Amino acid sequence: MLFHDRDGAGYRLAKALQAYQGRSPLVLAIPRGAVPMGRVLADELRGDLDVVLVRKIGAPGQPELAVGGGVERERHPAG
Repeated sequence: MLFHDRDGAGYRLAKALQAYQGRSPLVLAIPRGAVPMGRVLADELRGDLDVVLVRKIGAPGQPELAVGGGVERERHPAG
């Protein structure tokens, strides 16, 4: 395993992305597993965190295997 836990992964990623620290980056995280890592990343980079809700597209006969994902697009008021 490359990382001890999700927090450790977030700290390691933040170190790799230090160039964005203090530039108000927006970190987008996918529930469930990526949100804790995203929180660490956003805190370390002094940015904001938001969540992207995604629906898993599963493989036939293998409900735990994701072959893709989809998101609903919010309609912009102007178009």
